[in-house]
Amino acid sequence: MATFFSASCPSCGAKIDIQSQTTLMVACPKCQSNLLFNNNSLALSGEHSAILEDFSAIQIGSSGTIKNEVFQVIGRLQVQYHDKDDKQKVGGTWNEWYIQFNSGKTGWLSDSNGNYVYLEQLALEADKPLPLPAFHDITVGKEIKLSRTGYSFYACDIRNAVLLQNAVQGELPFIPKKDLDIRVVDARAEERFITLDYTDPKNLEIFVGFAVNFRQLSWQNLRSERDIQETAGELKGATQESKCPNCGGNIQWITGITENVNCRYCGSEIAIHDNVAELIKAHNLRAIQREAMALEIGQKAKIDGKEWTVLGMMCQSELEGDQTQLAIQNKMKKDFVTFSGDQWHEYLLFSFPDQFMWLVQSGPNDWAVSNTQNIWPKIGHNLRPIHPSGQQLPRLYDYGGRVKFAIGSFYYQVSPGDMTYYIDYGREDQKLSLEMTDNEMSWSRATSVSMKRLNEWFKDSGGLKQISPKAQSSLLAHSSDFHPKSNIATVFFIIFLVINIPIFLMDFEQFVISAIIVGVLLHAVNNR
Repeated sequence: MATFFSASCPSCGAKIDIQSQTTLMVACPKCQSNLLFNNNSLALSGEHSAILEDFSAIQIGSSGTIKNEVFQVIGRLQVQYHDKDDKQKVGGTWNEWYIQFNSGKTGWLSDSNGNYVYLEQLALEADKPLPLPAFHDITVGKEIKLSRTGYSFYACDIRNAVLLQNAVQGELPFIPKKDLDIRVVDARAEERFITLDYTDPKNLEIFVGFAVNFRQLSWQNLRSERDIQETAGELKGATQESKCPNCGGNIQWITGITENVNCRYCGSEIAIHDNVAELIKAHNLRAIQREAMALEIGQKAKIDGKEWTVLGMMCQSELEGDQTQLAIQNKMKKDFVTFSGDQWHEYLLFSFPDQFMWLVQSGPNDWAVSNTQNIWPKIGHNLRPIHPSGQQLPRLYDYGGRVKFAIGSFYYQVSPGDMTYYIDYGREDQKLSLEMTDNEMSWSRATSVSMKRLNEWFKDSGGLKQISPKAQSSLLAHSSDFHPKSNIATVFFIIFLVINIPIFLMDFEQFVISAIIVGVLLHAVNNR
């Protein structure tokens, strides 16, 4: 690909080549200075870039093909952010690769946990604004009609966050800022994808594109595992160990894959930064919860010739579906959603270089393999999926899930109390599941798997552990630290005490009799 401009870095003198006429910033590959490009000259910005451990196989100069068009990677933006409303909730890090096609057209390749999306900016006419909803009017699952494309999209990710850092490699068509409040909505329609950036209220930016399969992009000049190891210091996929900052127990994580760990001994939430464990939130996990695990963290499976590693497990308590839906829509307090008495376990597995899947155990011998879908099903009325034949998939049931506890490492922060609303469609042995939280929506496909096959997969690492009835019953008895019915009864009893303070002062005996009667009635209601 031809070089548009060449000069020396004003900081260290290294040669800088610029390939795109839209470039406004470039990072020096030698000293990491962020340089401003204007009027065919380079100037120091006073900022430096520090890319976090670089475990991606993509690099500046990698090339590939999208829809028969050859592209080359010319820049990279690595973003760190945290939730604006809950600063203890780690937002995470993601990469945006700036690419240029042989025709001169530019776009972005975004990667997130092994799923890739290609996007390019939609040119807008100032005198012809698009009829789009305001940011505060968009909720997860809301239909967004983009007239320029002729398609309806559904909001799948709503981010009101603060950018902590923007690290740059190569060229970018803008000058990134840090400590910036961002308001961004992602929406999907089958393989199609849009991003609506509301950060600048006077300048709405729209990006349109589609999901792509990394392995089908005909890549050239990707980094080798040895290159990754030399750059990052540790090989991507290698197991690292440290001590839990809360209890001192041994914790493990997979280098370059997982940024969040839940201690297997106390359940504390831990963030991994530069291979250092930092405590986010301390917990005290009961030993009986660990004993209820059928698979161990770090256990290996051999599936169709590929090796998979168990990274983490979360236990979810089942909730009443309608109430959960109201709770994630902020129409009902989450603490008062009714617990059904059931629960299930979800195990996260990883296979090098960037594949994830879940093993879901909903009963002693009831297991399924679940995969997040990068290409969504066609959606009809009320978000109901439509089979390729044109018929709507039959709805099975809806329910909620609240994280009881989590052990091991995950590619996002998992906290006790996290709530998700689910709707299952299809057949019991092969389900398509809609998953919704207050700011995300996704689809996953789950296929039943037999105990015989599971034990074959894990036979070289000990197979599945038999859970004792005592461990199962004890865990179920403690399956909710907070039972909404009992909490409501407590609230009403406290209200009774406050209202009847005058009776307490004038006739203590009558007060005691009334309190006993009310207590018995509330206990009976609570145990219905």
